[in-house]
Amino acid sequence: MESKNKPANFMDRLHIPLNVGFAGGDLSARYFAAAAVLLLTIAVAPPLRLSYSAVRIFDLLASMSGTILLMAGLVFSQKTHFAGIMLISTALLMMWLAGRGWAWLAMLIGIIILGWISQNLVTKRCGINKLLGINSCGK
Repeated sequence: MESKNKPANFMDRLHIPLNVGFAGGDLSARYFAAAAVLLLTIAVAPPLRLSYSAVRIFDLLASMSGTILLMAGLVFSQKTHFAGIMLISTALLMMWLAGRGWAWLAMLIGIIILGWISQNLVTKRCGINKLLGINSCGK
């Protein structure tokens, strides 16, 4: 006799509700945010010794991208809120810290935020989505 049961996925076995998916551009926006935060972290790294003006240009480009993602989430009902909020706040915080001469702390903040975004990408779960009632997993 054949069994029609499919092997259970690890997340299914744990009964963890997934709320990060492809619907509304949520997953692709998070990948973009992760790449942008990685580039910001590299740009602000003290061993690289980029000038503050160059760091400021990178940070402003990232925060403008975050603003576009946030506007897409608010105006066009896309699910890109998380990526927009993360890019805007991370870029401005890193620029402020780098301007104060605390480049190592700015780099540490970038690594922490990158880890948080990566954790959301790997587990496909996000507390902010749950708080806002957003489920972008297409079923």
